[in-house]
Amino acid sequence: MMFLQTDIVILVACVLWTLVYAHGPPRERDNEDVSMGRKMGAKWCSMAKVCNHDRVPICGISHAGDVMGFRDLCDMFDYNCIRRRNYRQTACPEDKSILTVSRRPTNSFYDDK
Repeated sequence: MMFLQTDIVILVACVLWTLVYAHGPPRERDNEDVSMGRKMGAKWCSMAKVCNHDRVPICGISHAGDVMGFRDLCDMFDYNCIRRRNYRQTACPEDKSILTVSRRPTNSFYDDK
């Protein structure tokens, strides 16, 4: 009988410890947030505030290798700030169809018809 009570106490302690340890975001997700730049929002927002739009289209690449077109460098800073992403400037690919359509750079400053 004494062993049964001890086993129950140990079992309850293990369950409580597991619940406490598992509370909050998983460590993998937290590490992913850091690598994706979600923990760097203040940096991008401060850069976006002082940036002057020049309308020179650029491309940015994410940590996962996704390439996205932006209206200009300031647009990329704004996007990173608002969406908490970490796109960095890169060379635009020859094939523009692989870019996200809504932000694809064009020679007509996004006035597609």
